[in-house]
Amino acid sequence: MDVRYKRINKDTGKPFHEGYQDENGRFFIKYLNKQGNDGYYFEEWAKNKDAFLKKINSS
Repeated sequence: MDVRYKRINKDTGKPFHEGYQDENGRFFIKYLNKQGNDGYYFEEWAKNKDAFLKKINSS
């Protein structure tokens, strides 16, 4: 995946990484290999830690 099309995390200045927790308590899972109208890759987020762990363990 081209880093230019990954949305930048405003806290770190770098693309999001697996396991990052945002201010709403969501956990970042991964970038999807599809771009939206804004040019950035779609992102997959889990609503809480349990959902995050379930998703990454099923992959």
